[in-house]
Amino acid sequence: MLPPDVEARVAAIAADRTSGASELSVRALEAFEALAPSTPSPETLRELAGRLEAAQPSMAAMRNVAHLCAQLLAEGGDPAIALREVRREIEGAQEKIARNALKVLPGQAALLTISRSAAVLALCKFLHVRGRLVSVCVLESRPQLEGRKTAEELASMGIPVTLVADALGPSLARECDAVVAGADSVLRDGALVNKIGTYPLALAAKAAGKPFYGACEVLKIDAAHTAETFPPPGARPPEELEPPPDVAARNVYFDLTPPELVTAYITDKGVYEPRRIAPLILL
Repeated sequence: MLPPDVEARVAAIAADRTSGASELSVRALEAFEALAPSTPSPETLRELAGRLEAAQPSMAAMRNVAHLCAQLLAEGGDPAIALREVRREIEGAQEKIARNALKVLPGQAALLTISRSAAVLALCKFLHVRGRLVSVCVLESRPQLEGRKTAEELASMGIPVTLVADALGPSLARECDAVVAGADSVLRDGALVNKIGTYPLALAAKAAGKPFYGACEVLKIDAAHTAETFPPPGARPPEELEPPPDVAARNVYFDLTPPELVTAYITDKGVYEPRRIAPLILL
C-alpha cells in the first residue's frame, strides 16, 4: 500500500485532463521523490510505477519515467542522486528540442499547432528570441481548450499568435510553413499519439505539401506498441461535449497519426524520420 500523500499524487495525475505528458512526467518523478525517504521495498516501487502507468495509459513518457525511477531506486544507490539525474534529463530536454528545430525549420517560420505542448512552447520561444518565428496559429483544442492556454502563453512572450476553432485549422495548413505538434506518445513504428485533431492537421499538411513535425522527448517513445497494437484511447465523460437530451456522445482525447504523415520528429537527441524511431529505441 502506498503512503497517503503518494496516493494523493497518483490520484491527481489520473484526474488531470489538461497537462501535457512532459508536465505529468515531472509529477510522476515527484511521486517517487515523495516515496523515496521511506526506503520503499521493490514491491512498493513496482506498485507505484504500475499505478502511474495506469493513471495516464496513453502517455508513454509516464510509463518510461515511472519504471526508470522504480528501477533506479530498487538498485539501492543514493535515491537523491538517482532521481536528480532523471529530473535533469527531463528538464533539459525541451531546450535541446528547440535547438534541434533549427535544423529543419525555415529561416522565418509561420507555424500551425494544436493543444498544449511544453516542447512546442519551448521551441516557439527559442525561435522567437532568435528572430526566426513570424507567427503561430493555434487550434483551441476542444473539449478541454488547451490551445487557449497555449495562445495565452505565446502572447505573453510577445509572439504574434492567432487562436482558431478546431474545424478551421486544417484549411490553414496551406498558409503556414510547417505544422508542429507535441506528442503524448510516439509508437515504435513512428506513429504519433496526440490530442484529437492532430490527425486531420497531418492530413491537411500532406495535402498542402507542408511538413508535419512532432516535437517531443525521446522518453515519449513507446517501445511496446505500434499503430496496430496500440489500445484505443479510453472514453472521457460524455457531458463534456454538452450533448442534447437523448443524444449519445463519444468523447476521447487522443487520436493516432500514421507514420507516413509525419515528416520527422524533433527530439532532444536529434531529428529523426519515423522509420528511425525503432532503431532509436535500441540506442
